[in-house]
Amino acid sequence: MTPTIRQLEALVLVHRLGSVTKAAAELRVTQSAVSLLIRQIEENFRLKLFDRTTRALHPTPACNDAIPIAERILADANGLARHMRDLVEVKTGRIAVAVSAGVASALLPRVLAKYRVGYPDVRVELFDVAADELLSFVMGGSAELGIGSVENADTPEMKIETLMQSSLSAIGIRDGRFEKRSRLTWDEIGDGELIAMRRGTRIRSQIDEALSRTGRQLKPTFEVSLITTALALTADGVGISILPAHMLPKRQFPTLAAVPLSRPTIARHVSLVSRAGFVLSPAAHRFVEAARLGMQF
Repeated sequence: MTPTIRQLEALVLVHRLGSVTKAAAELRVTQSAVSLLIRQIEENFRLKLFDRTTRALHPTPACNDAIPIAERILADANGLARHMRDLVEVKTGRIAVAVSAGVASALLPRVLAKYRVGYPDVRVELFDVAADELLSFVMGGSAELGIGSVENADTPEMKIETLMQSSLSAIGIRDGRFEKRSRLTWDEIGDGELIAMRRGTRIRSQIDEALSRTGRQLKPTFEVSLITTALALTADGVGISILPAHMLPKRQFPTLAAVPLSRPTIARHVSLVSRAGFVLSPAAHRFVEAARLGMQF
């Protein structure tokens, strides 16, 4: 039978201190308890570890050979215990987070910055993926958490929490008038130069479905595949982008403003995704808290 950690502690202390009494005091147990631990090792391996005289204990050659190994095992066990405590206290660890492209650009920086201040020694592995790949990425175990816009994800295998929502907005250049509008209607922007996401993207599909119910049709001047492309074009005066308000990274595009669109109002959500039934690591729990605070829009 493999010696227990307690038995090894008793063995090493008795060898180091040369006394059962001193070892017992160090372990805060009785002398008889220490003697029993040593005797259990000896009986288990049928190996004498100490020669006992009336005045002292003398380690046998077998004991001297075993001590370095016992010390390494105890050092490894103590190191493991420290590491486990650090994991619980989020002083170390690793998490993998998948984020959709829009979230990675507009929302993730402030969440990650907040998290790094509180937990600088946790390694965060980021995967920026297409929105359609987010669920499968988390489901497959490649990431512990996912953040992005998720639709039609009513499945018992996934846990989905809405972090924030905002309406689709007209995003244009701050000119002293545009940013002061409280809202715009789709009819008001219909004749302008519009930049929209390409057909087939989730944002565009949501727009087309909502407008079709009111007998309208979006006719953008330009269609793009990436949110950052739309914003860059708008920043250069090419046209007004139609995007969720939360997808405007204000530090990257300080000259732009988002004005909510109405009639109809179309809301977009950003959700936190994880696997149902899987316990999040302490580091991941703290990341969720940072995401909830950082995405208050």
